[in-house]
Amino acid sequence: MDVLRFQKANCKDCYKCIRRCAVKAIAMRDHHTEVIDEDCVLCGRCVLACPQYANQARWDIQPVRQLLQSDKPVYAMVAPSFSFQYGPDEFGPLRRQLMTLGFADAFESAEGACLVKTQYENLVAQGDRDVILSSCCPAVVLLIERHFPSLVPLLAPVLSPMQAEAKLLRRRFGPDAAIVYIGSCIAAKNECDQTPGLTDYALTYDELNALFVSNKLPVDLHGAQCSPEPRRRSRSFPLPGGVIGCMNKQEDYSYLSVDGLENCIAALNEIKAGRLHHCFIELRSCTGSCAGGPKMSADARNRLEGRIRIAHTADTLEDFPPQPTLPLERTFQPRYAQAKMPTEEEIQDILRKLGKNSPADELNCGTCGYSTCREKAIAIFQGKADITMCLPYMKKRAESLSDKIISNSPNAILAVDSALRIKLANRALADILGLPEDTVFTGRQVSDLMDDFEFITAFSSGEHTKARKTYLEQYDKYVEQVFISDENNNLVICLMKDITQAEKTRLSLQKTKSDAIEITDQIIAKQMRIVHEIASLLGETAAETKVALTQLKNTVAMEEEKLP
Repeated sequence: MDVLRFQKANCKDCYKCIRRCAVKAIAMRDHHTEVIDEDCVLCGRCVLACPQYANQARWDIQPVRQLLQSDKPVYAMVAPSFSFQYGPDEFGPLRRQLMTLGFADAFESAEGACLVKTQYENLVAQGDRDVILSSCCPAVVLLIERHFPSLVPLLAPVLSPMQAEAKLLRRRFGPDAAIVYIGSCIAAKNECDQTPGLTDYALTYDELNALFVSNKLPVDLHGAQCSPEPRRRSRSFPLPGGVIGCMNKQEDYSYLSVDGLENCIAALNEIKAGRLHHCFIELRSCTGSCAGGPKMSADARNRLEGRIRIAHTADTLEDFPPQPTLPLERTFQPRYAQAKMPTEEEIQDILRKLGKNSPADELNCGTCGYSTCREKAIAIFQGKADITMCLPYMKKRAESLSDKIISNSPNAILAVDSALRIKLANRALADILGLPEDTVFTGRQVSDLMDDFEFITAFSSGEHTKARKTYLEQYDKYVEQVFISDENNNLVICLMKDITQAEKTRLSLQKTKSDAIEITDQIIAKQMRIVHEIASLLGETAAETKVALTQLKNTVAMEEEKLP
């Protein structure tokens, strides 16, 4: 089962996890991260690094709850960093609380660590190994198997403390019992998956804390009442140098302790080069060893007090009682997947696509997560990264694109700060205003060019204004203006379009229409006068005709009356 799970929706292209990954086992695909399983060593640093919680370790609470509710006896084995995480030096308070949760009993995996360190002592005493690498850290084991396969024979062929303790508990309680490991390590989940029949589940401290909270139990056991318990030397395992610190040493052997994944990689490269001999090397992937594990609570990781408590519980020459002989042998297998490497020509071709045309262009800023531009180019070739992850490249590309848009825009672009000083102006502004091309605008007050009222209004309102037409009298220009408030950069941007020709054409057409209307009105008025005059004349003539005809009719009528 996958130990690390990535939430695509949460990934915000920050590349923080890639920067933190020492083995670059994270690929960026379709703008979200993916774990490259065959390269990952499960150190957990990507989980700690992600600000959006896109990277998370597998949550095994539910199956453990089901075990605790079943009839099967479930036993807990707790890493010796418990005193760092929960407070008391004694194991008793935590043991009682685990049993309250439903565990049949709880034990310290430091007991298994005691068995492991004895095996280490025996390997050194045999004297037939030149360099021996500790195998108690599962992340280091994965690191060597997957990235340093030639050094696999140097790993001590011994079970980890978790596996040794699980084997001890299996002998005590039989194969039907369930065993759950609890500690600060994410890689322990993978170790649990890879060794079925030993440990059923591995919980981290944050998972155990969630179980405590859901059962209304405290997660801080400082001040818990308990009886004094004997100190045990093997409880020093979680501290840097804790393994070799509890070993009985051979005088003719050198003992070295290395913690932190980058330091482990550097040490392994040195060993690979044949520079170290006749030594036992304790390797831990976490800075601060298990006490700095990825699932140690945030406040605990930063406290020296916790380390003091661990050291106090181990401050003795006494250790756990000897156990009957128990087979603790273990084998390791190289799991190296050789990624195809690009030729120098292919690297240079990718670098040119990134705008790296010479060594001087290779900034090696590391923003993309890779230490050098060449490493990034190789990652692009291998499909782990893409060109858009290069911030300088994208910035230069964006600036070039924006510069081209601004410089070649037919519309004037004018940016003004809150002091009403011009911060940016393009060439089109000079063209629109009819000023020389070499006119310097930057730094001048905008009022030197035009009325600044609308700029002041845009700053005070913080809102975009609709397109407005205005006449710039000093330039005899009609322009259409849009004011955009950029609060993040404390700027107001004015976009101006020259509409002089269109506006003059419109005004000319409007005047022509007005003149035509006036002439039409005059013609109509004149025509109406003529009509009135004609009507008047017609009226007089008609009246006279009527009178004459009436008189003629009367005369004829009188003459007819006089006839006999």
